[in-house]
Amino acid sequence: MSGQNSEQVRMRGMLEPLQEKDPDISQIVTYSKFVVAYFLQQDGSSPGWRKANIEGPVYLIKRQKPPLYQIIVKNQFSNSDLIDNLHPDWELDCQKNYIFYKIEDTKQHIRGLWFHNDAERVKIETMLEQTMEELRNKGEKAAMTPPSLREGPSANGDPQVGRSDDDSVVVSKDSVRSVLKELAEDDEFVTMVWQKLKSKPAI
Repeated sequence: MSGQNSEQVRMRGMLEPLQEKDPDISQIVTYSKFVVAYFLQQDGSSPGWRKANIEGPVYLIKRQKPPLYQIIVKNQFSNSDLIDNLHPDWELDCQKNYIFYKIEDTKQHIRGLWFHNDAERVKIETMLEQTMEELRNKGEKAAMTPPSLREGPSANGDPQVGRSDDDSVVVSKDSVRSVLKELAEDDEFVTMVWQKLKSKPAI
């Protein structure tokens, strides 16, 4: 069996148990065989890092529906796994053998993951940063699109107004006005238009 095939078999063997708990998981983006999870205790008389009693393999997974990405530490001590949904507002702080991350919910403890092998930490850190950048870019694009032009159901579950059955976009004066207003406030877009106009030869 080639190295590539054996890796595919290994990944499938890791993916199936994860999908038993969450059928929406579609892919393991990257993983490391063993980490120890810590929580930052900021209250009380002796604040500091405490072991979370969670140790085992860590996975960065992709899902078919939101939340699109998660970090999962499969706990070898119990069924209490550490599962965090990746968010564009996460704060990462990475040091030798450690990844610290502060999730968007300020009521939750800051997390720390200890890696025995620092090369494994670098691998996970790199993919985390790439994934978070992807989420930030998606968020910016969504913010630039008026709600009436976005796909999918509305908050009350009704089909989104603004799309016809053949998936063609139905626009209104208000939606055009909203798009133009947002573009006018986008410095990069205004700079691009200004440079285009400046480069045109004078008549």
